[in-house]
Amino acid sequence: MPSRPSTPTRSRVASGRNSPALEVAGPAASSAPPTLSHPALSPTKLYLVAYNTASALAWGTVLFLLLKQVIADGKGGWDGIVNRAGGSFAKMGDTVKLVQSFAALEIAHAGLGLVRSSLPTTASQVFSRLLMVLYVLPFFPQVAIGSPIYSTMVFAWSFTEIIRYTHYAATILGFKLPGLEFLRYNTFYLLYPMGAGSEAWFIFKSAALAGAKWGPLALYGTYVLVAGWPPALAFLMTHMHSQRHKHLYGPKKKLSKKAIQAKKDLAALGDAALATPARSTRSKSKQI
Repeated sequence: MPSRPSTPTRSRVASGRNSPALEVAGPAASSAPPTLSHPALSPTKLYLVAYNTASALAWGTVLFLLLKQVIADGKGGWDGIVNRAGGSFAKMGDTVKLVQSFAALEIAHAGLGLVRSSLPTTASQVFSRLLMVLYVLPFFPQVAIGSPIYSTMVFAWSFTEIIRYTHYAATILGFKLPGLEFLRYNTFYLLYPMGAGSEAWFIFKSAALAGAKWGPLALYGTYVLVAGWPPALAFLMTHMHSQRHKHLYGPKKKLSKKAIQAKKDLAALGDAALATPARSTRSKSKQI
């Protein structure tokens, strides 16, 4: 005789002849704690997690080297800090160049559709950094040697990127950390102008050197480039401000054209309904 399939059952056990029956759960209702099953990450997401994690660690190393250089033994007061900050380019310029150059992969990520970021926005963000580490500073290192502004630029870059890459990796893994969200969508108010202002200063300082090396076209072309920095910064700040409201306070609900028209029609019907009794009342009063 075939046995019955082992499906979850409930047996009724009586504690006495006239006592109410008690329901006892079968095998399916075991006391084992529930487990959450997470879908395995795709190869693309695994790559992005590895890339963002490695980038966060690389920029963390840059920030550590910068603070080690600037703070050092803490002697000399404020003047000592400024002097040591002026030596940052000579000490770690090659390291920053190497780490920042890897960000060119982000343009490929956006172009191939691996991330949802806009290609123009990503390209503009990466271009400004690559312009510094692959053109301005290698060709005109004298603008950064002895300048503490290099330290402010690298500090803004590294602190921003540690937060950004960590946030990206956590998001891909499905984690939303309130503290990280706060840093991601608030620190840019200070760090973006600090970094972009430092970049613009070095480009401006390189204009005369470029003119002396390549002629008037290079001189005025560099000035045009500097003039484009403020609107580019304004664009990025506006973008991040909108992202801040979206992620910290939720997206604004936008009504479709049909919904807006339906809302107007409903309001018009309401006005008509309020006006109709008044007209009928006046007609009755005239009959009387």
